[in-house]
Amino acid sequence: MNDSSNPDLRSQLGEADSDPEVQAEFSERRELIVSFLWLFIPVSIVLAGIFYAFSNQTQKYELQTALIREEAALSNASQLTSLIFVQKLSDLFVLAEGEVLRTYLHEENLKNWVRVAREFSLFARRKPKYMQIRYLNEHGMEVIRINNTGGEQEIVPRAQMQDKGGRYYFKESFQLNQGAIYISPLDLNVEKGVIEQPIRPTIRFATPVVDGYGEKRGVLIINYDPQELLQRIEDIFISRLGQAVMLNSDGYWLIGKPQEELWGFMYGRGETFKDDHPDVWHAMESSDKGSFFSDDGLFVFQRTYPMDMSKQGTLENIEFSQLDSPRERQVGERHWIYLSHISKDKIEELTLKRLVVAAVTYLLLFFVTALISLFFARNSVQKKIAYRQLKQFATTDALTGLSNRRELEKVGDREFRRAERFNRELSVMMLDLDHFKEINDTHNHTMGDEVLRHVVEILAKVTRGQDILFRYGGEEFLMLLPETHEKGAKFLASRICTLVADNAYESEHVRIPVTISIGVSTIEPSDKSYHEILIRADQALYQAKRTGRNRVVVYDDSIADLPTES
Repeated sequence: MNDSSNPDLRSQLGEADSDPEVQAEFSERRELIVSFLWLFIPVSIVLAGIFYAFSNQTQKYELQTALIREEAALSNASQLTSLIFVQKLSDLFVLAEGEVLRTYLHEENLKNWVRVAREFSLFARRKPKYMQIRYLNEHGMEVIRINNTGGEQEIVPRAQMQDKGGRYYFKESFQLNQGAIYISPLDLNVEKGVIEQPIRPTIRFATPVVDGYGEKRGVLIINYDPQELLQRIEDIFISRLGQAVMLNSDGYWLIGKPQEELWGFMYGRGETFKDDHPDVWHAMESSDKGSFFSDDGLFVFQRTYPMDMSKQGTLENIEFSQLDSPRERQVGERHWIYLSHISKDKIEELTLKRLVVAAVTYLLLFFVTALISLFFARNSVQKKIAYRQLKQFATTDALTGLSNRRELEKVGDREFRRAERFNRELSVMMLDLDHFKEINDTHNHTMGDEVLRHVVEILAKVTRGQDILFRYGGEEFLMLLPETHEKGAKFLASRICTLVADNAYESEHVRIPVTISIGVSTIEPSDKSYHEILIRADQALYQAKRTGRNRVVVYDDSIADLPTES
């Protein structure tokens, strides 16, 4: 016989050298950890994948968001420019086509001159941003000039009028047809060939003046102080993420740089944006608006055409036919460029902030996921344990931890069918403690329970891995011995009798000798179920009990007529 221990049986018994409660707690913890990991790991992998995808998309998102915001700001600046220019052009034609000026053109006397000067002066009082209002004749000589300085209007005497026939704005505006307008570049005001100090940015609006006979008689010019426009544009730029600047059509800075870098074309300086960023400038030349990403970061630009009436709306009697479509514009046409630059460092800073927020959110979700997974894992394990306990209570003897008679019905039938199908040996041992009632009566039932557990521990040490031990009832046990013939079963039974007799139960206060009787039976060809083997083993046990204590009897035909009750 194999003297190895039965691990399944030891697990049922809890093993003599270990604490069953500790083992159960350890098993529960292990199962809880496994269930937790089965739930938590997949969810955490999904969360990690989402975080990884989010991290990869964050910079793209920041660029896209920044691009939308910058484009909106530049578009607002462009629309503001257009709105203000429409107002100025309307004022220009109110003066150029007024009846007072028309009367003077027909009769150029002092009285009519004074009337025109007073009307222009009154208009300048109502429009404090107009630095000068002038009427120049067809030769470029100033005829009427109103200076508007600090809210004070000055009608310049006729003797102090200047000849502006050589100035570019007169030449270009006088060549226009009636109803056409001229807008000068945004530059600094010049008086007598010298840049006025402190500097005064200026834009000149001009249109030909025609008398009642359709004859061109000169031009009307309004010098507009664009500080209002520039300040409002700067206010828009302040709220932008990037560094916003305003450029003229040649790339000179008008807004957004230190004062010493602005108006370079007025002072003969050659530094321009297109020299600093030729790749960006080249991209800007091919479109009215857009964006460009270079090694220096993101550049967003918007061109503004002050004379583009398709964006400004329409004014009666104003000719813009040459500007009807952006495609028809000629190279060098007057425009400004609003541009915002977001450096790479700024973009990375924004990206880092969003990633930090995302990382904190991810860690919180990770922690919450762990708690939820732990909750569901604990709930699942508790249900499994409850189910196993219910199942164990139904199939296991509570005192000894052995399988009970209900489990014997299932296991016995299974082993019998297997032995019958494959023509294998199968033996059954019926075991009964001798005089167990005397132990209970002498030492009490609690001590009797301890004796039962003591005997079960002995049985566990001598059974093989495939042998199955059951508590049959009271002090009776039954052992199924698959793959065991009659001789082997008898040998094992004899050994059990000897071990039980030689190992009395001992505690601190008492020593109780114990003996056991065993009946053995083996499967026969005529058997129809394991119950027939069991009946014969029971009969053999009865014979053993009659014969004497600590005996083994193997069933044979000589005892077939004996009663089956012990």
